[in-house]
Amino acid sequence: ISQEKYELAGLQELYELDKKYPDYPKVAARIIARESNGWYNVFTIDKGSEDGIQINMNVMAGNGLAGIVTAVRKNSATVRSIIDDNSYVSGMFARTSDICDVKGDLETINDGYISVERISVDAEIEDGMEIVTSYVSDRYLEGILIGYVNNIEKDANNMTMTARLTPVVNFDRLDTVLVITELKHSEELEDMTQYD
Repeated sequence: ISQEKYELAGLQELYELDKKYPDYPKVAARIIARESNGWYNVFTIDKGSEDGIQINMNVMAGNGLAGIVTAVRKNSATVRSIIDDNSYVSGMFARTSDICDVKGDLETINDGYISVERISVDAEIEDGMEIVTSYVSDRYLEGILIGYVNNIEKDANNMTMTARLTPVVNFDRLDTVLVITELKHSEELEDMTQYD
């Protein structure tokens, strides 16, 4: 019974997440494998090209962004999460629209955070602010919650600031995810044709 209860809780979480982002079409997928380091930095899902999954589709879990699809097979796909060392996400502060880079880091995630870099020194930001995916990203759809910022510090160059980001997704316990089955660039092409 406890296994069923756990699965039901996971599905309820996905349902709530789906409702938060009603504009995006999504497919639920189960994680079937992950790297052996204890973290879900790179993982495999049970949906692939036959389910309409494509490279660069955004993946959500918990309360927001989990990662992006990097490889697709017929019935499975590989996802690189935002905590992976090779992950860079163009983010922005939800309240001020200040742009920043969210960089994955498997060492610091052990302490519960990853890095936020290249924040303008003029940005009027404070601890606790939400960071979402930015409109300037070429791969991530805009407005998906990534996490909350703290420990904002001015860089040595006095032109930028750095901060810590606590992700809204728990990357040591992932079971099911939602894949947004829409790519960033295709949406922009559609917008252009509407105004012809």
